Amino acid sequence: MPTVADDAVAPARTPRSTDPGHRMNPRPDVYAVVLAGGLGSRLAPLTDNTPKPLLPVAGEPVVVHQLRWLAAAGVTRVVLTTSYRAEQFEPALGDGSAYGVQLDYCHEDQPLGTGGALAAAADRLAPAPGDALLVLNGDQLTGHDVRRQLFLFDEARSERGCVVSIHARPVDDARAYGLLSVDGHDQVVGFEEKPTELVAGIVNAGTYVLDPACLQEVPRGEPVSFERDVMPGLLRDGAVVTAYVQDAYSIDVGTPATLVAASRDAVLRHGPALIDPGATVDPTAAVVGGSWVGPGAQVGAAAVVDGSIVMTGAEVGAGVVVQQSVIGQRARVEGPIILQDNAIGDEAVVEAGHGPEPGDSVPTGVTLPRP
Repeated sequence: MPTVADDAVAPARTPRSTDPGHRMNPRPDVYAVVLAGGLGSRLAPLTDNTPKPLLPVAGEPVVVHQLRWLAAAGVTRVVLTTSYRAEQFEPALGDGSAYGVQLDYCHEDQPLGTGGALAAAADRLAPAPGDALLVLNGDQLTGHDVRRQLFLFDEARSERGCVVSIHARPVDDARAYGLLSVDGHDQVVGFEEKPTELVAGIVNAGTYVLDPACLQEVPRGEPVSFERDVMPGLLRDGAVVTAYVQDAYSIDVGTPATLVAASRDAVLRHGPALIDPGATVDPTAAVVGGSWVGPGAQVGAAAVVDGSIVMTGAEVGAGVVVQQSVIGQRARVEGPIILQDNAIGDEAVVEAGHGPEPGDSVPTGVTLPRP
């Protein structure tokens, strides 16, 4: 199955160290935490029935791409924090052995935010002094060299008492990110969450390496944001937080448009399209542009699916044109019609001649036109 980026799962090149005593491979005391409890409201209606980390990217759930990436980097002990539709994760992922990891689950009865969930997962792991936690948001796909990030964190912790390393990257517009102020020694001296003004800079790309001790003061059992509460508090207290700056592949799979983009990126590394063997595509149809067509889906005569996702059991009727869109599970789109940047909810029906406006969504189970 294609992955999001070849460098996201292939073993990273080992940078040379000036100290031959250093080892670049993660030690056995590095544990990963994937924060997967969010509602995924920006992805609605696609998340009405499916939690965001289980949505398909090139035919595999987002979180599976993350697990394979971790395994390839040598990080094999993983805890997945869950809340929204938590019951779906273990049947889908099992114990993680299919992806090369040992997977455990930490369920939140009520959403605890990124900080609260991370603290609960750390308690489950019970790390010893000197251990490290590698933290990923459940919607973040990345191709950066995490083994190098771990290595530099160890150096900075040993030499400067570093407690957090943040993967950071340069962008031209920082408004959708956490903007970092970094000094000449890669130390973070300021943090602004999603600035309102258009500004270029170094931003938080969403992968952290932590000394577990920095979570000791996080309240247990109540909602806490790591980005808005914990990180600013560490900086105010003078803790050493470093930025690992690498301009690598990184995408936040938080909207239908970025879900489509991530899937398209993964598919195009291997061919023009990925069609499940259980799908039916008419010989006169065209499936191109990095599209994925899932099991049991049908694509009718003279239809065009371009840079899109057609989920399990969905139907694309004759003459339908689907561009940069997602068609949910068991949804049906009748032709002739053009979809452009649309998200069609599970089991929705779009009747011929009644397509949504570009960029609009069709709610789960709804028929257009509405009665």
